[in-house]
Amino acid sequence: MKVLGIFRGFPGLGRVVAGVSLLEELRDRFGYSIKFISYLQGEKYLQMRGCIGLPVVTSADYCSIGLLPTNRFAVYIFETIKSFNPDLIVIDGEPLILHSIKISFPDIKIVTLLNPSDVDNPSNDKEAMEYFNELYAMADMAIVHGLRRICTPLGYQNFHSINTIVRHDILNLQTNPRNEIYCILGGGTINVGSQFEATTLDLAQLTLDIAPHFPLFSFHIVSASSNIYDAVIKQNRPPNVVIHNGLLYAEECYSRAALVITRAGRNTTSELMVLGIPAVIFVAGDKYRIVEQTQNISELHCSSLIPITPNSSSTNVIRIIENLISLPKEKGNFMPGNESAITCCVNLLTK
Repeated sequence: MKVLGIFRGFPGLGRVVAGVSLLEELRDRFGYSIKFISYLQGEKYLQMRGCIGLPVVTSADYCSIGLLPTNRFAVYIFETIKSFNPDLIVIDGEPLILHSIKISFPDIKIVTLLNPSDVDNPSNDKEAMEYFNELYAMADMAIVHGLRRICTPLGYQNFHSINTIVRHDILNLQTNPRNEIYCILGGGTINVGSQFEATTLDLAQLTLDIAPHFPLFSFHIVSASSNIYDAVIKQNRPPNVVIHNGLLYAEECYSRAALVITRAGRNTTSELMVLGIPAVIFVAGDKYRIVEQTQNISELHCSSLIPITPNSSSTNVIRIIENLISLPKEKGNFMPGNESAITCCVNLLTK
């Protein structure tokens, strides 16, 4: 069996890491041949996984909702489909490409991976959501994975709502906390509005402000976006702060982290719950992602993940961190959706 993955590479990596993990498990456990396609930050992540040689995307190839099916990068996708001849295509975050593939390759089975907010987002226009759901429902199967469950919307024939698919690296990771605190800014600051960038910088500044209060700890600010790194590196920083430019492997930060400071995104929040790492989670981004992250927080039932707002004072955050790092280490209690997603894909291929 051959499986092709097509994953939207912005504004962050959430749509890429889950899809890559799913396909790698299909390869390792069932012997499937796999191939990945992504772009922008997604391409950088694929390079870390040994996937090289993808064409460079241009601004004419994509819009705010993903790739356009009528430009050069789309031609590369269609040529790849013809040469690779996949039995299954897994698509995340690309409604226009999904629609185009269903028109041109109607016999190839498609699974669309979705965020709960892709199909249920009250902050988005009703007509826009109707349009997105109409396109997503064209897939042979829809797998919605995240922190909240979604009832099957109208129009979907094969719909599954499961817990978040996390990176396979996370499932096998052994943690050994040290006096290290990681501020993970993520990569979600490419091709987004100024509000997302501003709130991400606020989180970095908050970390710089509180670091002197914990002189026995080293603080690591990790940014996968060069524009954020360039802004943060110019700030005055305490001697116990290290700023990293680019992605870190999971074992480089999670394995040693006594605590994590990060956005309340679906993937990172789920990973922290799997590993049992205490965290301060921050709502950041534009109005759509703020709603999504607020919904994520409302689904948390974990005393070691404490949400804060952009208005939280550094004094309050210091108090929260002091409490969290004093707690005994707990085992993670979140069951990821990996196994459910694998079963869904294998059943679709073999029926």
